[in-house]
Amino acid sequence: MQLDQFDRGIIAALQEDARMPVAQVAERVALSATPVSRRIKRLEDEGVIRGYMPVLDPGKLGFELEAYVLINLVAHVDENIARFEAAIAANPCIIACHAVTGDMDYLVRVIARNVEHLSEITLRTLLRIPGVRDVKSIIVLETVKEERALPVG
Repeated sequence: MQLDQFDRGIIAALQEDARMPVAQVAERVALSATPVSRRIKRLEDEGVIRGYMPVLDPGKLGFELEAYVLINLVAHVDENIARFEAAIAANPCIIACHAVTGDMDYLVRVIARNVEHLSEITLRTLLRIPGVRDVKSIIVLETVKEERALPVG
């Protein structure tokens, strides 16, 4: 899908504040509200805009720890992959999972209440998924940068 300057401006405005009224978005991109509304609908229909979510503070919800967990499977057979991915999808403390290149098969982003909770997730959940061979955890000490907005320019 080709994006013009108006589409990019609309996306930038909505990334800044997804609850911004259409009239305010229209003012920012120098169009009237009706074409902006149509463009937003098209961006949603085309899947460029996949949804709207509040940005939550994990610490205020009781999740004081964030970690990245590297995982290797015993073998890359369909049964192991399906079982692993189903277990990952079912765990609400796993907020992202990526198949990756290199020495490990998956990179998993985990939030936990504390070190004991992280230990429970890794030792009693991830390591016990049939087909998982190896698990290595990296605890986040400090977040230097975390952008949710994508570059649109």
